[in-house]
Amino acid sequence: MKKTLKIMMVTVIMVLCMTGCGKEQDEFVDYMNGTAKKEIAELESKAKDSYASVTGDNYKDDETMLQELQTNTAVFAKQTVDKATALGETLEGEQLKKAHEICVNSLKEFQSGVDQLIQALESGNAEQLDQINDALDKANQEGARYQEELKKLAEELDVEMETK
Repeated sequence: MKKTLKIMMVTVIMVLCMTGCGKEQDEFVDYMNGTAKKEIAELESKAKDSYASVTGDNYKDDETMLQELQTNTAVFAKQTVDKATALGETLEGEQLKKAHEICVNSLKEFQSGVDQLIQALESGNAEQLDQINDALDKANQEGARYQEELKKLAEELDVEMETK
């Protein structure tokens, strides 16, 4: 009788463990393929395309840059952060939450850099450029770290992940 009880307990524990893994795996797949993540990626792309349209080789003058940053870049950056934050609140798996938080931090750093650049252009204060570049560099670093965390999580959960 005790042996049967022990076997049943071990079996129940194994089933519960496998069910937990399956739930995390399902959530990860839903997260990667979900419309919310796609919308976040589209908004992020719009924000970064807008930013790129007035910086670097595309720079024309401060007035044009300020107008684009205020009208489009900052708006898309805020929408991206808001959407990503909302998605994070729906996640249950701890590992996925941690990875997604890196994503949110990256998006917030980009938004902060854009906001600081707008302030610098409005005030004519070029001394802020180092802080702005630091924020934008950190955003890029966090974005790369987020991608690495997703790859690691996919491996741990035994999910094949396509990369672009």
